[in-house]
Amino acid sequence: MKTEQILLALEIGRCGSISKAASNLFMAQPNASSSLGLLEQEVGYQIFERTYNGMRVTKQGEAFLRYALAIERNIKKIYMLSEEDTRIRLSVATYAYPFSERAFTKFCTNYIDTAHSLNCKLRRIGTVKEGIDLLDQDLADVSVITCRQELYGQFEKEFQKEGLCSEVLGYTTLHVVLPEKHPLASKETVDLEDYVDYPCISNEGLSNNYAPPEVEKLLKEVKLHIVMEPGEARFKLLENSNSFVICTPYQKKELERHHLIGKNIPNANRSMVLLMKEENQHDQQIQRYVSLLKEEVAVWMQEIE
Repeated sequence: MKTEQILLALEIGRCGSISKAASNLFMAQPNASSSLGLLEQEVGYQIFERTYNGMRVTKQGEAFLRYALAIERNIKKIYMLSEEDTRIRLSVATYAYPFSERAFTKFCTNYIDTAHSLNCKLRRIGTVKEGIDLLDQDLADVSVITCRQELYGQFEKEFQKEGLCSEVLGYTTLHVVLPEKHPLASKETVDLEDYVDYPCISNEGLSNNYAPPEVEKLLKEVKLHIVMEPGEARFKLLENSNSFVICTPYQKKELERHHLIGKNIPNANRSMVLLMKEENQHDQQIQRYVSLLKEEVAVWMQEIE
């Protein structure tokens, strides 16, 4: 099996046509067809099914292309080895977690004065799908996502199918956060039906993250729903209205500073999960960030207790 054959199969998978793939790789179509045939003969199964509408990937072909893509990425990394010591690159996709952002800041600070080149990106996401898609498109090296704790086993199987390795960073729960002066602030327990008539603030992706049924029901029935990412604007709105937020717990100092209280939503346990591609598990720069991330998770867990 030759590298050229692997790259040809990947290009056919992208184009859906052997003639287009051959053109993109500056090959004659007969040579491309012959090369693909020899590859399939060597592996012992069809990677593509020939149809009137082009080339269709077989079930075994899907697995082949997944491994082939990892090979293509690693080939690129081989050519980058000469710059590895001084060329720092990291892309993080994360929910709006303080620990992810703090770890990213520390990572950049460590290299900002010594790296020959620095290309680091931090972007916020709101759904599991966003985190997976950015990894798949090579737009993120790691994703930090959240999902219902009881569904993690199902998610883990999907991650493995995508060629991703996952690690649970910790557990948390969804909270209702509301002003101290809110009419429901004095109630000891949380009954989400009581909140239907009040303005609800949430992240854009909350309803797409397999939230508990009670939370999904509230989001459908609430009369005033405001989508707003975490930040000072959200705090200002909470301070000046009878609104409430459904979110991951805030740090105690933030609650005190803005005269807010947080209440635990029953049966809303969440797993905070780190995702990365299997071939990136031993990447030194990624592992440096992961190490910082775990340190910051431990600090954050203490801050919200």
